[in-house]
Amino acid sequence: MTTTFSTMNTNITDTSAPRYQVLVVDDEPLLCRMVSVMLKRVGYEIRTAYNGTEALQAVAEQLPDLITLDVMMPDISGLDVARRLRADERTSAIPIVFVTALDRSVSDELRALSEQPGIYHLDKPFSQHQLVTQVADALRAHV
Repeated sequence: MTTTFSTMNTNITDTSAPRYQVLVVDDEPLLCRMVSVMLKRVGYEIRTAYNGTEALQAVAEQLPDLITLDVMMPDISGLDVARRLRADERTSAIPIVFVTALDRSVSDELRALSEQPGIYHLDKPFSQHQLVTQVADALRAHV
């Protein structure tokens, strides 16, 4: 398999890259689709969930290699999803990249979670380069 990472005017091809599966979770369908397309372009397999309940169900059905997770969602917040995943031995090591427009009311909670291994965050708005770099770094640190 060939994975191509496009960054600005540079293409980086890694022919030995495994095919990682990423679960993209966001309650905004457009943003969910945008993140999915950005990651598909560089070779990731994508599954999507549009709220915390769907995310937990998707993880229970098949463990992803990494999760991108919105913080503020209507049913179960991304922070609560992450806490539940970290509390379960089966899912505790899955890297999580929070993709969020940081809100002061959740910033302390997010900062505390981000101090744990395997938890990262990327502020909205972000570029494809920033997203792909953060996901690749998180996966590399996890392997």
